[in-house]
Amino acid sequence: MLCLFGVACLFLEVELIKYYGRLILDKTLLTDEIIDKISTGVIKKHNQWQCLQCHTKAPRHFYHYDSTILKKEIVYCRNCINLGRMDNIKPIYMIKSKNVASQGTYQLDFKLTEQQTFASVAVLKAIKAYESKILYAVTGAGKTEMIFEGIHYARHRGDNVAIVSPRVDVVIEISMRIQKAFSLEEIDVLYQGQKQCFDGHFIISTVHQLYRFKSHFDLIIIDEVDAFPLAMDQSLQEAIFHASKTRHCHIFMTATPPRQLLNTLNQSDVITLPARYHRQHLPVPCFKYFKLKQHKIQYTLLKILKKQIAMARYTLVFFDNINLMKTAYQTYKKQIASLTYVYSQDALRFKKVNDLRNGKYKIIFTTTILERGFTMAKLDVIVCNSQNFNKHALIQIAGRVGRKIEAPTGLVLFLHEGITLHMLKARKTIVNMNRLALKKKWIDG
Repeated sequence: MLCLFGVACLFLEVELIKYYGRLILDKTLLTDEIIDKISTGVIKKHNQWQCLQCHTKAPRHFYHYDSTILKKEIVYCRNCINLGRMDNIKPIYMIKSKNVASQGTYQLDFKLTEQQTFASVAVLKAIKAYESKILYAVTGAGKTEMIFEGIHYARHRGDNVAIVSPRVDVVIEISMRIQKAFSLEEIDVLYQGQKQCFDGHFIISTVHQLYRFKSHFDLIIIDEVDAFPLAMDQSLQEAIFHASKTRHCHIFMTATPPRQLLNTLNQSDVITLPARYHRQHLPVPCFKYFKLKQHKIQYTLLKILKKQIAMARYTLVFFDNINLMKTAYQTYKKQIASLTYVYSQDALRFKKVNDLRNGKYKIIFTTTILERGFTMAKLDVIVCNSQNFNKHALIQIAGRVGRKIEAPTGLVLFLHEGITLHMLKARKTIVNMNRLALKKKWIDG
């Protein structure tokens, strides 16, 4: 059963859902669920304020004011206010978790590769033993399919399962693939603006939505674990653990694992997957010196872009600065009719990306908003001012190219004003992954 974009919920209004493992503000929503704890949303502990929804203790996250009506000081948390206001006055209700098994059956239309089978077995073993692992997989390895057998086992055992990502676009993309495969499962897809439709035994959501759950999930799979904002937000990282049961399994998936995460687990807990599912090499970046002058047409860049169009290729051109990107767009738009631009706050972002997929645009100027979760055939990337990007961003950007079996190669061009250590490390990582994949015979020579 599906619950994408809230459509299925229209048919479930008469059927009350259960709020197992949830933190809720309105107890009239409950039917026969057991309330585990009643408290105010913000409490004072060891002489400092703490939010019970996002668990922040940072003083900057709390706002204080005096209520003339209640004649009390009101303290509320601003860090998670979009998910419901937590303060030191109103009660909140923490609902006891419950496990309900399902068949967990799935449909996969193709056979896993040797590498995918290796990873699937390792993930299944970890889930059975409630152990945590890092799935260090190159972009385009097909890691989503590697977790299917583990999800099947977990749901059949009765485990509550969450698949989460920091980014909404990744959540939407992965939810469509998993809902198609697990078509008989009741899956909640949760992100800002989407409501829970089922009983929360199997969810796909942004990491922020885990603030709502407490000690509920037996298995949490975190995709793009190093992506913004999860990588630099301590309260989001803690949300994963507060949403987990004492005995749990965490599977961290990424092509660029952060050092901090690697240090939390043993080397034996890292499952390295250096090959793409189509058994072709990862495209290796080329370096080219180029000093960008966004206010004037530079024929070196114009020639490259027009050549891309002539070769019937789609091209993402990455910039490290929004204003610089917009200026460059204004400079080149009269020369290139099939050009657009996109950034995180662009209200037309999703429409522009769909138009690119549908062939309306051939070239899109972009910030790092498209460094992850974007896949299409015949795609190349160019990075302007690549000396300003870090290693992980450059690896992710390079990973957009050659992901489709019908077009497994392509151009990765780093334009720079001076080669940096991050650029060299990014290229070295990609070369080393190709060597490891060859050694394991997981790609063709």
